[in-house]
Amino acid sequence: MWAFSDESERAGVMFYTVVVIAPADIEAARVHLTGLLLAGERTMHTAKESPRRRKTLLDAVARIEGLSAVVLRLRRPPGLTKVAARHLLLQAATATVVGRGVTSWILDDMVPLERARDRASIGHALTGVDRRLHPVYDHRPASSEPLLWAADAICWAVGAGGEWRARVGTVTVVDIGP
Repeated sequence: MWAFSDESERAGVMFYTVVVIAPADIEAARVHLTGLLLAGERTMHTAKESPRRRKTLLDAVARIEGLSAVVLRLRRPPGLTKVAARHLLLQAATATVVGRGVTSWILDDMVPLERARDRASIGHALTGVDRRLHPVYDHRPASSEPLLWAADAICWAVGAGGEWRARVGTVTVVDIGP
């Protein structure tokens, strides 16, 4: 299994999505998503799309064969920094990835300092886990990986709630806390 992740934040609530898909379904999903790009576009970012394009993207994500998603939700209490909250989310995401038998994990690209923090958080979460269960993981720009758009879309939809949330179908939402 492969995983793709992105995050979002709304009103002090942080969301971290782990999309999981079998390797055999990846190429069809990539083709399906890149087919949504307009002339000149290299990526899709749900928050920046018009409502009509959001509906198109969310409906397309819901139709991807073999895709499942877990959204980790953390209501950030006063005093918990974004860095500390992201560490908690990545710890939970790593447990999800290992628990689902993921062998390759692609995270949305970050600036070098944040990328290093992510790698440290993941490494910490993998301490004590049988090395045979460790996924290979890396950060990549969304423009190079369409399945990051799916993670972004699901993350955004869960945060938006209502009709938007309903469009992405069955998604597991797990509350985590400090």
